[in-house]
This record gives sequence, C-alpha cells and structure tokens, in this order.
Amino acid sequence: MKNRIFNNLILKIISVVLAIIAWLILVNIADPTTAITVGGVNVRFENESALSEKGYTYEVLDGAKISVDISGPKSEVTSISASDIDASVDLSKLSPFSDYADIAVSVVKDGNEVKGVSVTPKTTSVKLSIGNRSNKEFKIAAETIGEIPEGKVLSNSLISPVTVRIAGTEEAVEGVESVKAVCDVTGKTGHISEDLSLKLYDSEGSEITGSDIEMSRKIVKYTADIYSTKTVKIAYELGGEPEAGSEITDIELSETESTISGSDEALSAIESITVPATALDVSGLSYSKTFKIWLPDLLPEGISVLSDNSLRITVYINE
Repeated sequence: MKNRIFNNLILKIISVVLAIIAWLILVNIADPTTAITVGGVNVRFENESALSEKGYTYEVLDGAKISVDISGPKSEVTSISASDIDASVDLSKLSPFSDYADIAVSVVKDGNEVKGVSVTPKTTSVKLSIGNRSNKEFKIAAETIGEIPEGKVLSNSLISPVTVRIAGTEEAVEGVESVKAVCDVTGKTGHISEDLSLKLYDSEGSEITGSDIEMSRKIVKYTADIYSTKTVKIAYELGGEPEAGSEITDIELSETESTISGSDEALSAIESITVPATALDVSGLSYSKTFKIWLPDLLPEGISVLSDNSLRITVYINE
C-alpha cells in the first residue's frame, strides 16, 4: 500500500514538472521574446524654467533625436513605434558644472507605461550648450572669529578639501572675490574638528547672500589645535671628530630657543630640544660646515613648532 502511494506521488510530481515545461514551451512558441531598434525618437525637455530662472539659455548640440533598443514579448514589441516612446530630460537635475543631461526612456501607450518590456537608449545623454553660465575655481581660505583663551595659541589650521568650484551667471561669478570657511573659536581649546559652511565674499569683503551661485560643495572639514605655548632652549650633541690636525673653533646656531605648542601635559615633559649627534656628525671634516635641522622631527607627536621650523647650525673648523 505504501509503495503504491509513494509511486503515485512521484508520478504526480513528474506530471507537474512536465506541465510547467509544456506551458513554457507553448508560451515561448506563441509569444517569443524579441528585440527591435526604433529610431527617430524625439527627446522631450522638462523643467526648462530651472535654467531660465537662473538667467541661463540653452541649445541642444547633440541628442535631440535618439534610437532605442526594445526587447520583450513579440506581441508587445512589434507594435511599438517611435511615437510610443517617451524620452525625456529633466533640466532641473542638470549639474551646474556639466553640459550633459541624462535621458530617461519608457514605452507609453494610451497614457499608461507598458510593463514587461526593456527599453535602452543608444544615446544616454544629450549635449547642451548653456549660455550666460560661467564657472570658476577658488582656493578656500580658513578664517577664525572670536577670542582664543588667554595663554593659548591657534596652530595646525587645515581645510579639507582646499578648493571649490562655483557656477552662475557671468556677472554673478565675476562678483565673487573669495570663498571662506569661518570658524568661531570663542572659548575653545584642544583639538578642533568641525564641518563648516562655505561663504562667498565680494571685493569689499562683504558676504554675498541670496545669490543664485551654485557650489561644487557647501561644507568642508576644518581642523586646528588651540594649545598652550612654551619657549625652550635648543641644545646639541656633536658626533665624531674632525680630521686629524683640524679643530673646531666655534659653533653657531641660527636660533638658541624655540617656541612650541601642545597640550599642557605634553609640554610639561619637554625642557629643551636636543639635536642628536647623528644629525651633527663632524667625522673627518677639515672645513666649516652648516647643518640644516628640521626641528619638528625632534619633537614627539602632538607638539608643534611655532617659531622657525628650520634650524641652522654652523660648525667652524680650522686646519
């Protein structure tokens, strides 16, 4: 009895699978998938006011008529003509720094989009010529306002990224003299890391507001340190001996002190900056020599040099 039921179950499963295969074959024979190319499709432009309101004009240089590839059931595809294809460009989405605009396509019949067919434009974008539009790149200046706490100093001020591109009418762009990121440092200490909005300024130093000027970015990252300062002595160690018969007559430093900045804890551990013997090696010298030392390399991480970073030590040698 069990075998009979099991055998019938297998037969039923096989029958269902065969039925599905037969249905797929029948559908494919009756309405196979096919592909065609339709040419002469007019491209429609939407939201032209997005340009005219900014004072721009535009001219289509390439892509006003396109061809599209269509694939799908033969019964649907073969009845599609150029008039059934909606190709559009939304001018409100045009980048202020590009002359190309993407083309969106679909098949529309009787006001409804036809589903189940694939539509791909052979030309994916139109090329435009935008009149009365200008663009210009500026280096972003970092500026601080407010009072730094007494006994502290601002150092290591950085902006990232360092440039911005602006776009607008020729008159508006020419009126921009500088672009700044302004940070209010009132009462702040330690390491600063903030996102700052960019501001435009004219030749008189006045901020330009309410402008139709567009920017490639509106926010930049600003970092800086507001730390205590300390002045320390510069010491040195000589390495090696000059050539036999020669002697050192004098050693002259371009600076004998250096002003450094850092956290109170880090500064308390530094009493002087010592130039090591490996950087001031006079082995075998028979003539005077000036050594150039980069002071930041001699300090721990987190300590900045506020005075001259470069130290010159001249060792005078007589034969």
